[in-house]
Amino acid sequence: MTFLDIFIRTTVAFIVLYILCRLLNKKLIAQMTFFDFVAGITIGSIAASAMLQPNTPLSISMTGLILFCIYTFITSIIAIKSLWGRKILEDEPTYIINNGKVLEKGLKKSRMTMDALITNLRKKGVFYVEQVESAILETDGTVSVLKKPGYLDVMKKDINQFQRSRGVPQAFIIDGKILTSTLKMIGKDTNWVTDVLKKNNISKVEDVFFAQIDNQGTIYLDKREDAQSPSFD
Repeated sequence: MTFLDIFIRTTVAFIVLYILCRLLNKKLIAQMTFFDFVAGITIGSIAASAMLQPNTPLSISMTGLILFCIYTFITSIIAIKSLWGRKILEDEPTYIINNGKVLEKGLKKSRMTMDALITNLRKKGVFYVEQVESAILETDGTVSVLKKPGYLDVMKKDINQFQRSRGVPQAFIIDGKILTSTLKMIGKDTNWVTDVLKKNNISKVEDVFFAQIDNQGTIYLDKREDAQSPSFD
């Protein structure tokens, strides 16, 4: 392949790709779902192949690129016009915390671990699970968090009170299993865990999905009792 061939292929691919991206960019960026992310990568791969593979006619590569973008555009139109189509093509938001309770079914449906949920909450500035009223996994993979009224920023501004720092909470039970490393870190043992469970009328650790403690000794327990998850229908 000569320099002229590369120049022509690159120029044509750039122009076609630019036009197509102008058509799809708001969908692929502002409202990106997992499919849109994969579609964006695929479009870039097709354009790169069109520039660098001389064995494939440029017209064939550009036809494939245009067709793929048209299909992507059609799916976005279907998602906008049809609720049924939107659920198939883009899925729907999933509650992972509701009414202050972690929904194990929601985590399982989203294939998200409790560790990943805690990480996403921290990214939203929430270090204590008990402060969360609701948490929703959106279709673009982000987690939206609604704090309980007493922990909303507006309420903090209105009430001129300052509390001691609770530090970074440590999880000591996840998915019914005691984290011995955490117990060692906070100077506790399994007997202490048993006492905590008894005080909360819990007979066995397997009934606890998640538990954590902060520097002030405040304990948060979430049992394996999911309420009916709200629907987005």
